[in-house]
Amino acid sequence: MKGIVVSGWLAAGVCGAVGGCMAHDAQGKAAPPIESWKGSVVAFELGSDGRVSYKDPGVAEFAGRWEWLPTTQAAGTLVLTRPAPSSANLLQFPIIWLNKNALRSCDANGHCDTLSRR
Repeated sequence: MKGIVVSGWLAAGVCGAVGGCMAHDAQGKAAPPIESWKGSVVAFELGSDGRVSYKDPGVAEFAGRWEWLPTTQAAGTLVLTRPAPSSANLLQFPIIWLNKNALRSCDANGHCDTLSRR
């Protein structure tokens, strides 16, 4: 997965500029994007029970598990695990919170999408 380079100061600046980000955990890191999200192409639903439904039409569609790896107050990496074992069973998406109802993510090919709560 090709990552997005985001330094802590840039992520904090993005949050400050748009009036705040999502809630933080006890360590001041970004909270996971639990709920349903839809962009211009990609859609996913993260359950509080660790389950995910992911749809990228023509590329991938599956139900599996998710994990959130927070990196700053406004960013983290969403790791999705496909149920079938394979060499490509993990998908990683760098996430930047834009505000409490919008986030930005890019895929391994550098295609970026802004997703909104459904």
